[in-house]
Amino acid sequence: MRRFKGFTLTELMVSLAVIGIIVAVVTPAIVRLRPNKTKMMVKKTFYTTEQIVSTLINDQRFYPDMHLACDLDAGAVDYECAWGFDYEESVRHEGEDYSGDEKFAGLFKSMLNIKSGGSGTDEYIVTTNDGVTWDLNGTIGAWTSGQRSGVEDAGIGTLLIDVNGDEAPNCRESDSECSAEDFDQYEIEILANGKMRINEDDAKAIEYATINTSIRDN
Repeated sequence: MRRFKGFTLTELMVSLAVIGIIVAVVTPAIVRLRPNKTKMMVKKTFYTTEQIVSTLINDQRFYPDMHLACDLDAGAVDYECAWGFDYEESVRHEGEDYSGDEKFAGLFKSMLNIKSGGSGTDEYIVTTNDGVTWDLNGTIGAWTSGQRSGVEDAGIGTLLIDVNGDEAPNCRESDSECSAEDFDQYEIEILANGKMRINEDDAKAIEYATINTSIRDN
């Protein structure tokens, strides 16, 4: 009868040691090659914000550029001196009216592909089809008339973005329970003249989004 020889304990231990070394060498490389979902979503959401802000500020139907009335000092009334997002007069878009303190938030929200939220007390907190949660409450009532006096940072409003919605950790890099590598929220500041920038407290988000050169230029 033919007998089969198995592996000895020593051979098994050597094999396991070799496998362990291979895993230790290969794993870091695999981790480096694995896409960083947070990085991708920061880039995507910043780009989306940039596109919507650009659409709004450059469309005369939404925010007509009337600052020349102030430059001419021709007795213009306040609203004629508005610069970009300072202009709060009513506009109609896709059957809805938008005006006053909630004009920007309402128009921005109307241009998102909303999956859930956006009603009741959370009217301006919505989740889009890609799982991102957008909190527009920081833009309500944020616009000022400072631009009319030549203040560069007039009309700042803030947009809080959570790149993975309800999934943990639900915090910003600057929060004590978070870290530079473990955040999923960041804040974008929007100026009355249409420029935008990521909050300086969200340093990692700035790094992730540097593909968008406007972050540095503005």
